[in-house]
Amino acid sequence: MVKNTTGGSKHKGQARKLVNAPVSNKIRFSEDEDECYAIVAKMLGNGMCHVHVLRNNEILENIICHIRGKFRSRNKKSNLVTVGAIILVGIRSWTSSIDACDLLSIYPDHHISSLNLPSSLLHSIHSSSSDDHSILFSNSSFTDNSFNSVSSSFDHIDLDNI
Repeated sequence: MVKNTTGGSKHKGQARKLVNAPVSNKIRFSEDEDECYAIVAKMLGNGMCHVHVLRNNEILENIICHIRGKFRSRNKKSNLVTVGAIILVGIRSWTSSIDACDLLSIYPDHHISSLNLPSSLLHSIHSSSSDDHSILFSNSSFTDNSFNSVSSSFDHIDLDNI
């Protein structure tokens, strides 16, 4: 038999190689007219989400953003796309209508102040998202008297007639 001199497969060494990925503190700014800032409005699944895009000082709503493979699988931990996250997207300008874009960069919360985004973008998105999901709960219909009246009606049930 042949002697094993290499010590088996190299899968453990390959796994250790990707544990501590280098963290970059460089901020990517919009450099082209097709690169725009956006806020994630809704996660759709299957690598897509709806975003509100700021382009030429107007807000385009419900544009489908495709999350590239760079931001999925192994790199998902440091680049998590969530609702309300501010991202940099690339508009697909070669199409006839602006209905799709690609994710280029995700900004963490501490980098948002350095982007110099207009407050109208942030305010309009937060006000529209808070209106959609506001639910008011009240305990006025559930009082102790209502439970007592229900339980007292069960006292008069004749079990023989059931």
